[in-house]
Amino acid sequence: MKALIFMLIFAIFVIDNSFAQLFGCDYKVEILVNNTEFESKDFSWRMRATKIEGKSTNITGTAEIEDSRGNIVKWYNPWANDSISKQKTSNTYSPNLKEGQYNVKSYINVSCDDEDKGNNVDIKTITIKERNQEINTVITQHSNQNIQVEEKINKATISESTIMDEKSENKSLNKEDAGNLMTTGDEGNVIQLKDSTDIKIEAKLTAEAVKEPEVVYESSNEKAKNIIIIFLLGISILLNIVLIWKR
Repeated sequence: MKALIFMLIFAIFVIDNSFAQLFGCDYKVEILVNNTEFESKDFSWRMRATKIEGKSTNITGTAEIEDSRGNIVKWYNPWANDSISKQKTSNTYSPNLKEGQYNVKSYINVSCDDEDKGNNVDIKTITIKERNQEINTVITQHSNQNIQVEEKINKATISESTIMDEKSENKSLNKEDAGNLMTTGDEGNVIQLKDSTDIKIEAKLTAEAVKEPEVVYESSNEKAKNIIIIFLLGISILLNIVLIWKR
């Protein structure tokens, strides 16, 4: 009796495995996205079903997009009892969503006996960026660039103003100097400073202007020598006259 029961259990097990091999399978689904944050115009996605084991079968696939409040805003039905042997990928969807957070959910059902239905569902959470924040970011960056440019312009203007002020001050000082007369020596020789656009100063001094007149003083000895020379010159002239007269 026990042997009969054991054989019956064994037969049931073999038959069950045979049916599993004949009709059993395992398929999974996944959502294909390349990021978790998008601008509305850039968001797109696909779903893909893949056979893990088992035979070829028919598949039905659906998907939906749910907003943060749980409302379904988009619904898709890429496969309706379509045949699948190894893998199947949907078209690319671009729903053009408003800013906010969404859950993208995909589901599959297969005609064979799916042994693991836990991978028949896939969920991805994505965020659509707020356009106002993007615009504000661009405006802020642009404003910061403008502020930096204005600071550079102001620094350049201040430097240029400082240089111009220094030049103006130098010209004023040169003009004041040009209006003044400088005297040297006892005779009051005058040097006039001339101003020009190149701020050149010309000063001309002549040796004759700065020299003091020389006063010659003759000593008594020099006077006596002069008298003797004149006396001798007079005697010579007189002797020549006498000689000429005697002839």
